[in-house]
Amino acid sequence: MTFHEAPASIGQRLLWFLEHYRPDTASLNCPVVCKLHGPLDVGELKIALRRLTERHEALRTTLVRDGRKLVQRIHESGEPPLREENLAAGGAAAPETAFDRALEAELQVPVDVGAWPLRCTLWRLGPDEHALCLTMHHLVSDAWSCGIILQDLIKLLDAGPENDPELPPVAFPYSAFAHRQHEQAKNGGLKAHQDYWVGKLRDMRLVRLPETGRHAPGEGRASGIETAVLPPEVFGKLREVARAERTTLFTVMLSLYYLLLARTTGQTDLPVASLFANRSGREVQSTVGFFANMVVLRSKVDPDAPFAEVVRSVRPTVIDGFLHECVPYQMLPLSFQDNGGRVDDVVFQMLLTPPPGTKVHARGVDFELYTPDVLGSRFGLELGLIPQHTGDCQAMLFYTTDRISPQWAKDFLAGYAAMAAAAAADPTAVVAAAKGSAAR
Repeated sequence: MTFHEAPASIGQRLLWFLEHYRPDTASLNCPVVCKLHGPLDVGELKIALRRLTERHEALRTTLVRDGRKLVQRIHESGEPPLREENLAAGGAAAPETAFDRALEAELQVPVDVGAWPLRCTLWRLGPDEHALCLTMHHLVSDAWSCGIILQDLIKLLDAGPENDPELPPVAFPYSAFAHRQHEQAKNGGLKAHQDYWVGKLRDMRLVRLPETGRHAPGEGRASGIETAVLPPEVFGKLREVARAERTTLFTVMLSLYYLLLARTTGQTDLPVASLFANRSGREVQSTVGFFANMVVLRSKVDPDAPFAEVVRSVRPTVIDGFLHECVPYQMLPLSFQDNGGRVDDVVFQMLLTPPPGTKVHARGVDFELYTPDVLGSRFGLELGLIPQHTGDCQAMLFYTTDRISPQWAKDFLAGYAAMAAAAAADPTAVVAAAKGSAAR
């Protein structure tokens, strides 16, 4: 198989290191899952998948060790195999139940990025009902990339096998990004960003969550999840708060997380990790690859200040984070990172790509974006927010059961939802701890 090589990006090298020192490598799966409603031509789907792989080099890139170096091997061609399974052929389980089980099993199998970075599965649920899962390794994809992949696949399928969907060219492939990043690191182009983070995070104290789990830290990292819904009337009001304060919804929702952490732990100087897209350059907007960097957003919050004031105090932290997102936390000096714990034990994420339930029509088929409940987290405590097309917002709290009990996690998420409702009702008031929440 013909290929050419490129250096691995900084993010890929960091993630490779993590993968080889953690047992839960299936958490590095990066899936795109859709339910397909309508008469699907499987042959045309296979052609669209092949054209998608031709378009995006990351989907035909394997990663291997070359001595002490990690390198990308970009293969000139390669058709992704499509595994098909008929779940409507009868049996004890209904097709939907069988699909839930099959999807959970699929997502628990790591992708061998040394062999091929993409695995495709199509389940038949009925005469005109299917489910499609594209499972990628995180080394070649991220949340932003998932949106690109779904959009391009639908346009390729809708155009038909013989037609050009008139997609814009991918002018800056991921290998070019990796080359540019290496040059910047070599010539000092990243130093100003590193200096910013060293100054911002110096002497930070990690968030100390209460130990409520089943056993001592280090004996296991099984993941649990709690979910809640912020209703449209609450989430809509918080959007209005963001507009009034000339900031983003991300900043408003992060401010609530800070407040709850402050009330839970008693700390007011709080570092929270987040994965930023790292795509400020227009040339990489349509490139598939692993661009996301983990940054640490450190803010000092006053739990007794009106909510709008808290948002104003957090706003500069988020802006500066975006300005310096090209340097991940793991690139800071090792001595600086030695702070007695893991900085990714407390994480905040907000997914602003097309929300679950979004439907797009292509060639007689409705593609419905689907978010599996079985997705886990490789972090200690992660709050993920997913705005829905119905105007509400799904909140998902992932946690490791070695550190945190299900009841604590449930109370914590309930506290977040209650504080969100209070902030939406009156952003000029102090947001108090919710009764019965994890906050003390």
